[in-house]
Amino acid sequence: MTIEKKGIEIKNKGLLLFGIILLVVGLVASFYQEQHYVYHVGYQTVTPYQSVGIILAIAGIIFVALGFFYPSQRPSSPQKT
Repeated sequence: MTIEKKGIEIKNKGLLLFGIILLVVGLVASFYQEQHYVYHVGYQTVTPYQSVGIILAIAGIIFVALGFFYPSQRPSSPQKT
């Protein structure tokens, strides 16, 4: 089953949805900031989950691309004559 909108064909909606979720979680994690107090220095801003966020965002992009190119494994129904 394919969805066609403006010439774009989505072959696997599950992979596409999973990729979008991973991409959003990865972007939120990579830009998340915390304030830590360092003695005699003051408050420092750190991004503790930046590396994990980048990995999740890249995985999300890959899954979105697979959603467009990888067909679903549903068996095709026989056509009636």
